Amino acid sequence: MAGSLREQLGTGANLRVRVTIISALVSIFPLIGIAVLLPDDGRTALHWIYWVLLTGCLLHLLWILIQNPTPSRRPPLLTRDLAMSWALLLPSLLSSFWPGIIAAPLLTVLVGATWVAEKIRNRGATS
Repeated sequence: MAGSLREQLGTGANLRVRVTIISALVSIFPLIGIAVLLPDDGRTALHWIYWVLLTGCLLHLLWILIQNPTPSRRPPLLTRDLAMSWALLLPSLLSSFWPGIIAAPLLTVLVGATWVAEKIRNRGATS
């Protein structure tokens, strides 16, 4: 099973994007469970730790986008995987992390903008 899961997640940048998004989404459940058991001060510290995790996830996705700026040079399905970064909106909303609420959809828009920019560039080159 582990081998098939590894194959399904892909390799390289695709693997890193998928694991980043999945880990951010799944980690909200332990956060909620632990937060219920902690006093207010501990809950505040836990939220700060989670916000750092979300920031790291968003920066990691942005870094992968910067490393692969043009869709035609990206590995197969990387554009789709990067466009799924909007999914980080859910943990950002649940943890009241407003930079993530803004950055998650913005990252998806940036992925779309690179695709549109390349199409415009290619159309201008063929004319």
